[in-house]
Amino acid sequence: MSTLQIKVKTKQLSAASVWRTPTFVRWFIIAALLVLLETATKTGLIAPTLMAPPSEILIRLASIAPTSEFAEDSVRTLTTILFAFATGLAVGIPLGVFLWRVPAAGRILEPFIVTGYAMPTLLFYPVLLAVMGLNAGPIILIAATMSLIPIALTTKIALSSIKPILHKLANSVNASPAQYYLKVLFPAATPLVFPGIRLGFIYAVIGTIAMEFILAAQGIGFRAGLYYRELNVIDMWGYIVVVVVVSVVVNGVLTWLEKRIRRDML
Repeated sequence: MSTLQIKVKTKQLSAASVWRTPTFVRWFIIAALLVLLETATKTGLIAPTLMAPPSEILIRLASIAPTSEFAEDSVRTLTTILFAFATGLAVGIPLGVFLWRVPAAGRILEPFIVTGYAMPTLLFYPVLLAVMGLNAGPIILIAATMSLIPIALTTKIALSSIKPILHKLANSVNASPAQYYLKVLFPAATPLVFPGIRLGFIYAVIGTIAMEFILAAQGIGFRAGLYYRELNVIDMWGYIVVVVVVSVVVNGVLTWLEKRIRRDML
């Protein structure tokens, strides 16, 4: 086989491999879904009271994005989500470590935590409103509670799944407590902890948007709920697209961070 034939064959294999990559397949699915929705909305298969064509939604969103109203709503929602997620992370990981380190406490408290996971925390909003007042505090607290539970549970499960040989290895080299956690436990637990962290972020977003949709007077969730009640379908979907984009971007950042931490800890 000549050098030219080898180069052509290599390019063909490279092109074929690109078509099989997960990234290409994801973008293909997104593009196909957008085309399907565009066709369905413009042909009337989807009623205009339910959804507008994606092209019109994006055009409308481009006109909304530069406004001060959109900026204020975005800052309010993103700040609430980040505070809730940071609180859930700061409380959830230590709580998961505590449940793992003290098995008796884990056996006692875990049923209550799981129950809280299934309970609609929105029910506590009137009490929190009376205690904390009409501000972002109750929304942050409820969203943080929703966020910390999956983080704590996955942290406890991850630490419980570590092979006993790693504990023996740390003891054999007289590792300090800091080395024990940073060099042994957390690197080994990272593959199971980070899915819980991503899930915690998702719950922080869900809690924040749901509370804003029903109860807030500002924010992306509030604006989407307002346009829903006004039957303004295009603007409502525009704000929904913002939530989807933020969730995808942050999930991508967390995935990158997981890979970076795992590489640095090896």
